[in-house]
Amino acid sequence: MENNIEKLPLQKRILTAVIIGVFYALMMAGYDYFTEASFSLFKFVLNALFFGLVMSYAFRYKVTKKKN
Repeated sequence: MENNIEKLPLQKRILTAVIIGVFYALMMAGYDYFTEASFSLFKFVLNALFFGLVMSYAFRYKVTKKKN
């Protein structure tokens, strides 16, 4: 069975990057809170931006199975 590979629209990729990036940054801020490290807005934004961009790049294609 063959796969159908299509590129996701830019708007959906940006939305994915924002949601995943903010979620990851929140998790890292929670970890810092429990390890008694101080909160850094710069670190929060950097985590969200970098991880969001990486995940947006990783999930740029939608792969579905071709229907017969």
